[in-house]
Amino acid sequence: MLSYHPDNFTAAQWHLLLCKPNQNHIAFRNLKRLGFGLFMPRHLVERRVKGRALTELRPLFGGYLFLNMNPSEPRWYDAKTASGVSKIIGHSTGGPSVVPPDIIAGLLQRCDRDGLLQETVENFSAGDTVRIIGGPFANFITSIEKIDPDRRLHVLLDLMGRPTKVLVDPTMVDRCP
Repeated sequence: MLSYHPDNFTAAQWHLLLCKPNQNHIAFRNLKRLGFGLFMPRHLVERRVKGRALTELRPLFGGYLFLNMNPSEPRWYDAKTASGVSKIIGHSTGGPSVVPPDIIAGLLQRCDRDGLLQETVENFSAGDTVRIIGGPFANFITSIEKIDPDRRLHVLLDLMGRPTKVLVDPTMVDRCP
């Protein structure tokens, strides 16, 4: 979900907010009402309820929102006291942390104008060489063994000297040249 024009995202200073449990949308709505620029990347999740498959739109980072703040006119009190917000992520002595612009730019490239993460699994096939871009295996280079029907990638990583099969979300890999 975007409450800000995407062309202005990378030029702005972004911070990370922790929302109260299951209150991403409440925090988003209230902060938007206060005039903040926000970014909440979302993705489609399939789950089973009473034997039926349901597809839901969920935040990619459950419990977190990206907040744009003008450093010359900080409104930290307004942001941290908005309904649905738990706290602003930062250092205990240095104030709120700034999210590196390349993280926002990378997320923005993978999302449409509504903040919906675009699935990239269609671009991959078994045997492709990929680099993992996030999580505990960031910067590992591997090849895709197979792709699940639910679009997860099976890759083989060399961990502690032995090959280990790992499931990876397609949004967490980039194709290697």
